[in-house]
Amino acid sequence: MARPHLGGLLAVALLAVALLAVALLAGCATSTPDETGSATAADRTVNPAATAPRCEELPDEVVTASDDALPALTLACLGPGPDVSLDRLTGRPTLLNLWATWCLPCREEMPLLQEAFVRNGQDVRFLGVDTQDSPEGAASLVSDLGIGYPHVLDPDGELLSALGVRGLPVTLAIDERGRIVARSVGELDAQELQQLIETLTS
Repeated sequence: MARPHLGGLLAVALLAVALLAVALLAGCATSTPDETGSATAADRTVNPAATAPRCEELPDEVVTASDDALPALTLACLGPGPDVSLDRLTGRPTLLNLWATWCLPCREEMPLLQEAFVRNGQDVRFLGVDTQDSPEGAASLVSDLGIGYPHVLDPDGELLSALGVRGLPVTLAIDERGRIVARSVGELDAQELQQLIETLTS
């Protein structure tokens, strides 16, 4: 008679373990905000874009529309900081680089751009334009590569279309008046990048 009694205890124990496992798994589910609208600790996650470099405040001067000026597009900053109006990139020269995480040549040239930023960032404004891409993926790549200059988001590729260019990367040298003075389509090597920098600083 003892054998059935032990079997019953074993069944009860197994049921208790199963119920505990279900309870633990339920605790991993995403919780919902409380009635006040504030999320609980389980809901609060770090926005990956918040780790991207901050965008700067730009001068009030607006560039008059012309063939050698950027379009009047306002793009959101990938990191913290204000939106960036491309027709207000004035006051000092700017090196503008259009890129995307899915573009291998873009990824290959980014460390070169970062090195140039470290050397010339006091004299030249560096700005990346993440094009037709995921903000989360862009922020992750920027963080992984240790990129220190700011980036804006162009999810629909409006700037690329306005420039009449089909592929990435594209790098523009823009003088202090907001005029495009040189451009490079395709992956830059160190010498080509230096030439663009010298165009802006000479």
